Amino acid sequence: MDIRWGAAARRSIVATAIAALLGGLAFPAAAQQPPVRIGVLMPTKSLVGKQGQQGAVVAAEMINADGGILNGRRIELVVYDTNFQPAEGVGAAQRLLNQDKIKFIAGEISSTVALAVVQLAQANGALFMAAVPKHPDVTASGYDRVFRLNSTTAMDARDFDAVLTEKVKPTKVAVLAENSDFGRLTIANLRKLFGSKVVAAEAYDMTQNDFSTLVTKVKGSGADLVCIAGSNMEQYGNILRLMQELKLDAKRCVMPGILNSEGVRVAGAAADNAFSADIYVPSLDNPLNKRFVAAYQAKYKETPEKIEELGFESIWLLAQAMQKAGTADDPAKVAKVLHDNKWDTPRGVVAFDKNGQAESGALINLVVKDGKLVPAP
Repeated sequence: MDIRWGAAARRSIVATAIAALLGGLAFPAAAQQPPVRIGVLMPTKSLVGKQGQQGAVVAAEMINADGGILNGRRIELVVYDTNFQPAEGVGAAQRLLNQDKIKFIAGEISSTVALAVVQLAQANGALFMAAVPKHPDVTASGYDRVFRLNSTTAMDARDFDAVLTEKVKPTKVAVLAENSDFGRLTIANLRKLFGSKVVAAEAYDMTQNDFSTLVTKVKGSGADLVCIAGSNMEQYGNILRLMQELKLDAKRCVMPGILNSEGVRVAGAAADNAFSADIYVPSLDNPLNKRFVAAYQAKYKETPEKIEELGFESIWLLAQAMQKAGTADDPAKVAKVLHDNKWDTPRGVVAFDKNGQAESGALINLVVKDGKLVPAP
């Protein structure tokens, strides 16, 4: 009798153990769903690229803290450096598409890099969410899976041209612009706006670090307004410093969407009274912005600005659209959902036009006072 009881007990114990093991495995199986992988392209060795990447990281962490998307799948970012160079950007995008098998790409700062990536995305049926590039052609290809979050130079002009012509009222204008699609377009737009009042237009390379000759030329032009168009804050910060050192007595405009606190830090006191405009300030009063700013400050001990916010948006909106579309594998479905809906972001409600361009309201005029970038009076 004892032997039979022992056998039964052993069978019961084994059955219980198996049931417990299977039951225990059921829950981790859900947690072990494959992550949703999103490619991120940024010039990560630069300050501006680092800011964009950090914004993207905060978005992924917030989404994962909320339980992920599509029944618990986590967001995983695969980040590659583009170094502001089209060839490196194309190489990075090819790795994402061919090596990593990723069909959703976000980020980038440079318009020239973005224009090259658009072609690759279209050839591979991928979705590209361009965060910062400003050249209008980024969303002019007709490909319905390309989106842009930042305002374009033309959109900026709707508000900022009036500031230049009606408030600043320069008699002579000089332009210092990076040698990129964005920089060249800025020069062309200012020539159209001011005509013969543009007395100097100088381009600099994206890797250049000596600006003494260019600033000397601008000083010799007699310009009473100098406009800088460059996405690399180390460069425009050093240009502002050099203008002060050479006692170039002119009003200083950093074209919309570029100036931020890191650029002001690089320039130091030379940035005071420089003015610009942008689509975002961290003091905007809405729940998602407050949460984003708090999460960014907690992680990086800094207050985020426009570049960080657009990096955040590029991941946040892709994830929200994937959730609404019910897929992280079909770029066409996700693109349609992005086009067909309005989206809450830290800067407010965003909607995309038929070309994939985001619209979110008028620019906020900004000025540097005592080393801080603040809304202009």
